[in-house]
Amino acid sequence: MDLMTHVTDYPVLSAIIQVIGAYLASYFASISLEAPRSLVVKAGTIGAIGYAIYIIMGLRLEDTLATFTACLIVSLISHWAARRFKAPVTIFYIPAFFPFVPGSAIYQTAFNFIDGNVQLAGHYLVTTFQIAGAIALGVFIADSTIEIYNTVRRKLAQKRMKEKA
Repeated sequence: MDLMTHVTDYPVLSAIIQVIGAYLASYFASISLEAPRSLVVKAGTIGAIGYAIYIIMGLRLEDTLATFTACLIVSLISHWAARRFKAPVTIFYIPAFFPFVPGSAIYQTAFNFIDGNVQLAGHYLVTTFQIAGAIALGVFIADSTIEIYNTVRRKLAQKRMKEKA
């Protein structure tokens, strides 16, 4: 028996290893994207938190919905971190999305297409688009919600200033 057989016998250990892997992926992605050194660990932590949420949500939901939920939360945490550490939000959420990129589904799409199994290639292509769409939708909803909130807050503040004057 190999190591992975033993690890998969213990789902909690497997989840811990996956979260550590997500941290490392996010950490090194932020380095490769030239994030400031003081924010690299924070970006890695956001990636690990997001992947932990993905694993927990994946216990009850299918992969696409678990990916959407995790990416939505990663986007919200990234916006908070951007304001807290006075940095662009992309420094936090681009590296944090690396663990969610459907690399194996993209590989399976190409492999099965080349192998002549067009039906299975189509299945993996749909899966790839679903996961990519879930990531994009999570970012879009979080960004839009925060933008609407900030606009409403700003307009209310302006209205109060006019009433005082």
